[in-house]
Amino acid sequence: MLNIGIEQEFVFADESRQYLDADNTSYSVFSNIVDQLSAHEGDDSVLECKSLEQYPKRCYVEGFERHDPEGNVIETIPKGLEIRTLPHESVDSLVVEFRSTYADVMRQARQAGLSPVLTSMHPFKSSLELNGRLDATEQRVRTESRLAVAKRSMLTHGLHVNVSVAGYSAEKMQGLVEKINYYTPSLVPWSFSSPFCNGVVFDGLCARNHSRAGTRSMAGLDNRHGIQVLEFRGFDALSDTRLLTALLKLFFGFLMDKSLQGRASAQDPGRLIRSSLYGFSDPEFRAEGLAILKGAKPALAEDPDSLELLEGMLEHNDSSSARMKQCYADSGNIMDCISGRYDF
Repeated sequence: MLNIGIEQEFVFADESRQYLDADNTSYSVFSNIVDQLSAHEGDDSVLECKSLEQYPKRCYVEGFERHDPEGNVIETIPKGLEIRTLPHESVDSLVVEFRSTYADVMRQARQAGLSPVLTSMHPFKSSLELNGRLDATEQRVRTESRLAVAKRSMLTHGLHVNVSVAGYSAEKMQGLVEKINYYTPSLVPWSFSSPFCNGVVFDGLCARNHSRAGTRSMAGLDNRHGIQVLEFRGFDALSDTRLLTALLKLFFGFLMDKSLQGRASAQDPGRLIRSSLYGFSDPEFRAEGLAILKGAKPALAEDPDSLELLEGMLEHNDSSSARMKQCYADSGNIMDCISGRYDF
């Protein structure tokens, strides 16, 4: 009934432990990795070509796409790599595919002298030098607001979850969007992994959502090949297989739940900002998080232990961000705290 797929962005450091971004890295650094990866027959019926792809792969160079006057992509200003999956009927099969692609990608990255670093917002910069690379036509075609969103997206990285539900009308899918709008502040704290910005420790737990709470919609509908797909863009990048599996199963159960009645036509920036600062130490989000866990469980009856990890994290307001902030208190070095944290 429900199909689920994901996309997760990855950023990297080189052998000298320099954080790689669009100011110091060329497209070829990442495209050389993607070029070594296999394409899968039939993926073009589901996945769209990204960047300069001729045929879609399950990993591509993520960044700012430049277009000629006819709308053709002529360059991608890179920020890293993105791994995407096909839609799956079960979370377990999705995770198997994701881990396989991750292993292939990181094998090639290691050979290129790169290592992935866990962060969902650029930890050292608040802007990148993109304007000099955009010609007058591009700046005229892109509205100022869309250009601003595109520039901000070059500084943030996360997990996107794509969901379609067989037999659901556009109206029913919109109902799920409104449910997500309401509960997002209590869904996202499990994923937090952006505790640094501008070279310092962020006051809260999620610099990424704090920076875009009033500018970027976390949920929306997209028509893909005639299918209404719900895209959720609220989760930070996740660190390991166990957390990915648990959070996707929670999200699956949350969408299927009938007990949670909160709905909102749009997300509430104030609640998102408060969530990004305090996570589950805020009594409102703690209570809502518990309600989400309770509501999701009936849909996961065949897998009753899948949410135990999340229950413990909520109890202690635990997250990758919280652990990285403790690391920084001990070491005082951001690169130490974002390196070596992936386990897929």
